Formats: sequence, structure tokens, C-alpha cells
Amino acid sequence: MAERSGACAVVALSVRAPCRLAAQREAQLPPAARRRGAARQLRVRADAGTAAAGDVAASTVLRPRKTDISDANFPVDSEGRTYHLGTRRGEVANRILSVGSEKRALMLAEYLQPPAPGRGLFMLESSRGFLTITGRYLDVPLSIIVTHMGLANADFVVRESRAVVDGEMAFIRLGTCGALQPPARLGSLVVADPGAILIRRNPDAFGPEGEALGLPPYTFSQPIPSDPVLSLALQLEAARLLGPEGVCSGLNATADSFYCSQGRRTAWFDDRNENLLADLLTHQPSTVTLEMETAQLLDLARCSRGSIRASAGVIVLADRQSNDFLGAERIEQLERLAGQACLAALARTQLEDAWGAHNGSGTPVWHHC
Repeated sequence: MAERSGACAVVALSVRAPCRLAAQREAQLPPAARRRGAARQLRVRADAGTAAAGDVAASTVLRPRKTDISDANFPVDSEGRTYHLGTRRGEVANRILSVGSEKRALMLAEYLQPPAPGRGLFMLESSRGFLTITGRYLDVPLSIIVTHMGLANADFVVRESRAVVDGEMAFIRLGTCGALQPPARLGSLVVADPGAILIRRNPDAFGPEGEALGLPPYTFSQPIPSDPVLSLALQLEAARLLGPEGVCSGLNATADSFYCSQGRRTAWFDDRNENLLADLLTHQPSTVTLEMETAQLLDLARCSRGSIRASAGVIVLADRQSNDFLGAERIEQLERLAGQACLAALARTQLEDAWGAHNGSGTPVWHHC
């Protein structure tokens, strides 16, 4: 089914349509549209018998086609859709759960109610692979956005969501991490409270001049604070679902790489990171977790002129001291429980989020009857 809105055609595909149907629909599109990419099939692992899972299965995934872009400073298309996420005003809620993978997003979308009666969840996937799902949790409008991995993708999601949302916003990141020391332990959810630091590889240290000057190969920022109210709300909700022993808090370290900046070593590259984890704990002895996105989220919230509140909860998949790794079945159990804790914390957070005029974009999807 192709819907036309303004100057931009939007391809809509039922989530439960089989791959063959997706291929047939793609074949019916004009060659130019096929080259831009038609709607991609999304497989949903839904628990049969739950109403929310049915809402996911009955939803359609919209995929806007590329149109001409205006404003090289902050690119948007003729419908006001952002360059990477592809969303426009009224499609993203003020409360956002950021997750790293499509699988996790679709799993947690099972717990959302439709944004308005008689409708499926709002689901949109951009040409860059960012999936946005908007519905309600505890009757509060809320979006789940697939952020993928790394600092740049976190930057896209926060900045482009901020650009299409009126009023105050709240972000929680639900991710995974490695544990550096207690109280973080395998299988626990660690809330980034008091915040996070950023680890960056220093390219200047690897050249002749940097070597002569003795520049450090990695740099560490000072702590970037998380929102204390949102962090406490997340801890309380997680303790309710996981038990008090299943959640703790501590300082997070965000690295600009999965490998070199997290102290992983191979013989193929000169990374000079043999002492990185020890140096990190010398710089910030209270650091307990290591991952790749949280500091960027918190830094943008800090610089948002008071318009964004942010925190993060990360599930410990790996123990960086013992090299143990959590089993796949337990990971999914924790993702579901921790995800519901994040949704509840967001829904129960009070925001100044009244929506005004939408510059011709219409009312938000959660206001539709």
C-alpha cells in the first residue's frame, strides 16, 4: 500500500506480511522508487495471546521516500522530515526510549498501546535504518527509537528528535555494557547515576610529533551528570521488576570504539591500550560500566538549554575482568524486564509537554481519533 502525503510518497507495509508479499509490492513500484528502496519486511517476535503483541503485529511500517533536501545547516525535506531519522513533527513523543537494536525495539513495542483508539502503533523506518515506534504506555504518549551504536548515531537521534518535538523531553537509553568492578555484575541493570565520562582515542598520539611529545593515546573527560529525578525513577521501577538485588547505580564510561577505546587488544593494530582500563580506574576510581552511547546522550541533555532530561540503564552482558558473558536466553529476559522499567519511568515523569501549532504538519499521531 502506498500512501501519499504532501509531496512525499510513503510506503506502508504490514509488519505481519510475509517476505513474498513485500517482494511483490516492491516489484510493482516504479524503477526509481525501487532504487530508493521500498518498504523492508520487519519480523516481529510477538508473544501470542497478549494484546500489546497483537498491536505490534497489526501495525504497518512506513518508509518515507527521499525527496529534495533544503537547509544544509539542518537538513529537512519538503515535508519537514529530518535527514537521518525521517520523522516530522507529530510523529515523535516527548518521552523517548533509545535502544540499540531493531529486535529490542520490536520486543518492547509489545508493551505499548496504540497511540489512538482503533489504530496500530505508529512505526516508521528511515532510509538510514532508524526505526521509530510511537504508542502509549500507561496511557502516556511515548516513542521507542532504534539508535544503533556509537556517538554519532546517538547524536542524530537526540538532535533530530528535539527538532520535531514541542516542549520538554525525557530520554532514557536502554543498552548493554561490560562491568569493570562491583556493584556492577553479570546480569545486573546499572543506572548511570551520577552520570558518565567519555573515553576518546587521541589520533595525535600515534604520529611522530605526538610520540615525541609523549601525548596520551586516550583521553578521559570529567563526569557528565544524568538527570537525578529520572535516574531515581528508573532505579525504583527496575527494583520493582528485577528485585533490589538486580539493579544498582554507578558512574558509566562511554568509549568512542568497541575495540581500542575499551581496552580490547589484537595483534593487527597498534592501539597502545594495554593499560587503558587501569588508567581509566585511576582517572575515575568509581567507574563501574563501559559502553558506547550514554555520555553523548547526557552531554546533549546538559547542553539542551534545559529542554531535555536524560538518564540510562545498561544491562551487564560481559565481565571485563573475568571475560565471562551472559547467556542469550537470560539477556532477553532482562531486556524485557528492564525495558518495562524504562517505559514506566518515562511515563511517570512529569514534563512541560503541551503541544502547540505544528507549522502545517497536523496534529500528533496520538491525537488522531
